[in-house]
Amino acid sequence: MNLYIIKNEYYMKSKIRIFFTALFGMLFFTQCNYLDIVPDNTVEIGSLFQNRESALTALSTCYWYMPQYEKLHWSMSLAGDEWVGRLDAEVAENRGNTRGEKLMRGWNNSSDPILNYWGDGGGARGLYRGIRVCNIFLENIGNVPGLSPGEIADMSAQVKFLKAYYHFYLLRLYGPIVIADKNLEPSASINEVRQERQPIDSCFNYIIASMDQVINSGELMPQRAIAYLGQIDMQVAKAVKAEVLILRASPLFNGNSEFYSTFKGNNGELLFPMEYSAQKWKDALDATDDAIKYAEQNGKKLYYYEGTPKYWDVDDFASSEIIKYCYNNRFSICENWNSEMIFGFSGIDFEGGDGFAHGSNIRSAADPGQPGYAWNWLGANYKMEELYYSRNGLPIEDDITYDYENRRALTTIPDINDTYHRGYMQLGSGRQTVKLHLNREPRYYAWLMVDGCLYRTHDLKNRIGMRYNEFDASPATAREIGGRSSTHTTDFFWTGIGVKKMVHPESGTGHWARVVKYTYPIIRLSNLYLMYAEAYNEFNGPGQPAYDKLNAIRARGGLKTVEQTWGNPAIANSRVLNAHKTKEGLREIIHRERAIELSFEGQRFYDVLRWKKAGVEFTTPVQGWNSLGPDYQTFYILMTLQPRVWQTRDYLMPIPLNDLNKNPNLVQNPGW
Repeated sequence: MNLYIIKNEYYMKSKIRIFFTALFGMLFFTQCNYLDIVPDNTVEIGSLFQNRESALTALSTCYWYMPQYEKLHWSMSLAGDEWVGRLDAEVAENRGNTRGEKLMRGWNNSSDPILNYWGDGGGARGLYRGIRVCNIFLENIGNVPGLSPGEIADMSAQVKFLKAYYHFYLLRLYGPIVIADKNLEPSASINEVRQERQPIDSCFNYIIASMDQVINSGELMPQRAIAYLGQIDMQVAKAVKAEVLILRASPLFNGNSEFYSTFKGNNGELLFPMEYSAQKWKDALDATDDAIKYAEQNGKKLYYYEGTPKYWDVDDFASSEIIKYCYNNRFSICENWNSEMIFGFSGIDFEGGDGFAHGSNIRSAADPGQPGYAWNWLGANYKMEELYYSRNGLPIEDDITYDYENRRALTTIPDINDTYHRGYMQLGSGRQTVKLHLNREPRYYAWLMVDGCLYRTHDLKNRIGMRYNEFDASPATAREIGGRSSTHTTDFFWTGIGVKKMVHPESGTGHWARVVKYTYPIIRLSNLYLMYAEAYNEFNGPGQPAYDKLNAIRARGGLKTVEQTWGNPAIANSRVLNAHKTKEGLREIIHRERAIELSFEGQRFYDVLRWKKAGVEFTTPVQGWNSLGPDYQTFYILMTLQPRVWQTRDYLMPIPLNDLNKNPNLVQNPGW
């Protein structure tokens, strides 16, 4: 797997460290601030761009500031209400672990911010530092001997786009930002150094204009060769621009007088627009349509598994009703650089053990004593169990054929003649489970790990048993794994619900080389389809173009069309019957589809914020099954495990107090 530009990963890592140390040794002092220090070592900086090799190293360093999508303790992906980590004091009460979760518990503050992308620290790499490095690169790359004009143009375009992306990432977290288009000169006055936050529309305009400049320049490659996947190309640029415009059009930033009618800059100017603009949805629709067409013209398509059955499934592949759809969905994430991947994070730490693939990986029954790269504790909140559709493709609360009122009642897993659950539940075992675990859509079985299901590892198809001491009590040849025991007091799925989605099913345990790594998805084609459907509905109302994009995703997952599902009185209750024919009804369908299709990928947190739904979604406590229950009756008791805290102020993260003290022209976000 390539990591941006240097083919050999270990070589690239060492070069990044060398460049990073040299650059910051010259440009920055300890704890210095991007607004306070200006570069005064221009000769030394120039020496870092002496030849082609150093230029490639400098390009890698610009990419080094990409947020750590893979690392669970360092990632925003744990923010939201999907993931649940360890709940013991060692992890749950440690500020340096599972940081995204701490944001959801009210732990953030302005004096020591968690995931401080603004100022650097708290588990995050400061993006203003990254922007400064990008500016230095752009100021010097044109003078490097040995680079062709085409190489200079392409590398410059990549870094210009990275700089715009870093601004976008800051805006998404902090709202109005300081635009750092150029590094300040050593002679800059104190007034020039003390820059102000710009109004939201000005920030969006700068980011969009910067991206348009790159897109329209013709300097970016249409798509990267295999050896350079992970670098910015035209497909990535158009997809990210669409995401920016979707955010700009969304309720949080489009006429949000409810939250920000008094939020003003140091000069008294309102920082948020007060008037709603439908045109912003039209702009988002056009950009998303352009991104989809360009991606599809360059061979991108929704992923369908076209290989032969994996060795665990040879006997079930032809007879299971859902296995092909489960393969489609599972490998759409885990098959590296598949046909659906548009923007992926390829800065993967192959040897490290603190990624999502490790935290949610389970210890195989074939090798249960090797926990190093299978932590066996990063699982799902109970609400995710209820989020996924029924087998009819409807929310379970709206499917009149689904026994919703008794969804937590015990039942026996079907016998071996059942073809719907074949390959995913322990048929004929006589085990009991809850009705909630049966008759769900294929994505539920592809991506969630529940009591009584089957879980594939490199070694075998494991039987999952989450009841207390079930692991220890079972014979070594027939262990059920995943649950709590007297000897596994921390490394178990605390809610009784695991997540398969981010672990390649052929992964093993015990050694880093046994964990199959792949590019972490940032934007998939299915995400663009969902963006398109949302923008279309918000601007035009319901229509076939929106249905078509939703239906393509549903078909890949084994579900009938939106029209066939919500328009069928035999399955849809009166509350949602024909909901797809109204703008409000289709909006809720799209929001639910995004929450399911993109679950656990770090998208839901930002979606809930931009829809202004966090006051409802993020205030409900974490729930899960009783991990100390030794039998079915006591295990299947729904427990409240951790409170969650959300205030209106949390829609925007705090500006670090250190920066406010140094720059009196900065204003703090409301409520902080």
